[in-house]
Amino acid sequence: MAYIDIDGIDVIVDDNEKYFQVNDISGSDLSKIWERIKTEYVSYEKWLCYHNYDIIPCKLLDKIGAVLEDDSIEARLTADNCVVSDMRGVIRVLEDKFDDFAEYHTKCNPQCGAKSERIKRDFSRWGIFALLENNIVTDYLIIFTGHPVAEIFCIEASDSDKCKALISFACKYAFINGNTEILYMADENTISHKAALSIGFVNTGIYKGYKIEHQK
Repeated sequence: MAYIDIDGIDVIVDDNEKYFQVNDISGSDLSKIWERIKTEYVSYEKWLCYHNYDIIPCKLLDKIGAVLEDDSIEARLTADNCVVSDMRGVIRVLEDKFDDFAEYHTKCNPQCGAKSERIKRDFSRWGIFALLENNIVTDYLIIFTGHPVAEIFCIEASDSDKCKALISFACKYAFINGNTEILYMADENTISHKAALSIGFVNTGIYKGYKIEHQK
């Protein structure tokens, strides 16, 4: 994944994953580069991501076929603010146990951006942490650690204590491995959002992610 310049505008492109993303782009700038985007990245999964409500070009997004897929709270954590919870029972899922985990993850979260196939292609850049019952995964968390700012992609946990344990373990792992900050796009007032706040995450804004389903 890399930043590239399209007519003076920074965009994120991952040629291996066929993924394209541009952040907080104004309507005029989007219009300026749209023809290049739709012709040069035809087969790519394309996202327009906004952290600033004032510049969302709603009419243009509708015109080009962008659909709101993610409407969430943006929460962030630094190592100085991290207050870890009880992490007993949490394990890291390694490659030898990945296939067992992947089957359960796909069943629980078929729409998650961190799909099993994507993780497996570049396993070293991800962290998977789980709680087991009778040696079977019952609760888990997925975090991407391949950038300086790590990102929690998915939490599947049945109660607050399990959420806190998984988040604490994942964040401790990320900071030890050199990440400077952790991002979590959370649904407001969910168990996982409240658990994240309890260990030091701070709400920093609102996030809206638009996926271009049908190019126009």
